[in-house]
Amino acid sequence: MAEFTGDGTGVRGQGGGGEAALACPRCGREDQVLGVSAAYLRAKAKLSVESKGGDGDNVTTREENSALAKALAIAPDEPDDSTLGCLGALLVLVSIGAFIWGAVAGKWFESDTVPRFYGGDGDLPFGVEDSTTYLGWISAASLLVGPLLMALAGRAVRVWRRRTEPGRVAADRVWAEGWYCGRCGVVHFAGERAMSLQEFRTRVWSAGGYGDLAVRHPAV
Repeated sequence: MAEFTGDGTGVRGQGGGGEAALACPRCGREDQVLGVSAAYLRAKAKLSVESKGGDGDNVTTREENSALAKALAIAPDEPDDSTLGCLGALLVLVSIGAFIWGAVAGKWFESDTVPRFYGGDGDLPFGVEDSTTYLGWISAASLLVGPLLMALAGRAVRVWRRRTEPGRVAADRVWAEGWYCGRCGVVHFAGERAMSLQEFRTRVWSAGGYGDLAVRHPAV
């Protein structure tokens, strides 16, 4: 019977044949074989950023996934639409600012804001367009586009959750049964051939019902 160490590495145990399931089908060895979950956690990196300020040292720790951790991910990353949402919020602020600017300039509350000038010798008056004429258009356009961008940003996250959350348990079950060989860079299941990271991703994501996303999000 095969035994396992705390980091997921298979070691030879007593009994016959159990350790063979852990051996990499490509190189035939098992000293670099880890459970996929252990390989994924080991590949995640925590980076500490230390900055010196007037009140002392501030240490900021952030976690970044390596290429291997991303390749072994159980599901596609949640879409980051923070830029789109921030742009939408900025446009809403522009709309409010343009409206206030026009109000202060007297654009919205005067019946006739276009200054009139008269030519010589009794010519008819002609109007000169005020520089605040386009504030209404800017305010209206920003007020329409800003909330639209914010809604689109939220919709992308909701769509991602509807696609991945229902089958996450099934995908996790298949994902946890895999073994990763650090020497060959391949994954295998007990008694099966070695497969590439992309093949492993397709199999896991297909078990979760979102296998079509593996084509759009290649492992390497």
